[in-house]
Amino acid sequence: MGMHKMVSNTAGSDVSVVVEPRIAVVGVGGAGCNVTSSIYSALAPVDTILINTDKKALDDQPADRKIYICKAVTKGEGTKGDTRLGNRCAKVHEDEIEKALLGYDAVFIIAGLGGGTGTGAASVVAEICDRNGLMTFVMAINPFCFESSRHGVASEGLRSIRAVCPNTFVVDNDKILQLMPEATMDEAMRAVNRSIMGFVLDTAKIMPDMVVEETDSAIEKMKRRIERSTAQNMPEARVASWLKV
Repeated sequence: MGMHKMVSNTAGSDVSVVVEPRIAVVGVGGAGCNVTSSIYSALAPVDTILINTDKKALDDQPADRKIYICKAVTKGEGTKGDTRLGNRCAKVHEDEIEKALLGYDAVFIIAGLGGGTGTGAASVVAEICDRNGLMTFVMAINPFCFESSRHGVASEGLRSIRAVCPNTFVVDNDKILQLMPEATMDEAMRAVNRSIMGFVLDTAKIMPDMVVEETDSAIEKMKRRIERSTAQNMPEARVASWLKV
């Protein structure tokens, strides 16, 4: 699996070499970091980066790299649901985030919506990726229906993310609960994590083809292949049911 890239040899002739795309999965905020840490623990062939304002949560989760943002403002205690603070914290650390993403061909950003850090900072990370010409996907996790106080914040955050990343997919937690009515909350969240992980890993497998194609056709191809693959491998959380573009 690899991209074919034309390079010139010492004789001046073009030769084709296989280049493996470098892929980063970036978890932003509590929920995003939880999922991304699971991907790290699964020994997936991608690099994982965690970005959070909650120092204890960040310290407790394994990843290839961690970026602790706005320690001078939040004192390590998170944004307490303030999306404007989450956004500002990410902007303060833009240079650090950008340096961490340099050299990657594609980036998956995973963030929960409705809180402060994930909702506020994910759009900043997506904008950095766009500015550097990286193929970018955002997995935005909607709050549950009973988290009514978070819905308005989630909708506003989703609009901000989609404004900078059209390849944004919404994970519908309520659909997971409908598909698994007997599941406990922990079991449902593990199903969400497994489903997102499956999406990321299946997309990573076809990434070499996507990188060398036009973006629109690549995205359509990706959606068809991921839908087929996830429906086969994760029947309790079919993409057609829980994932929306």
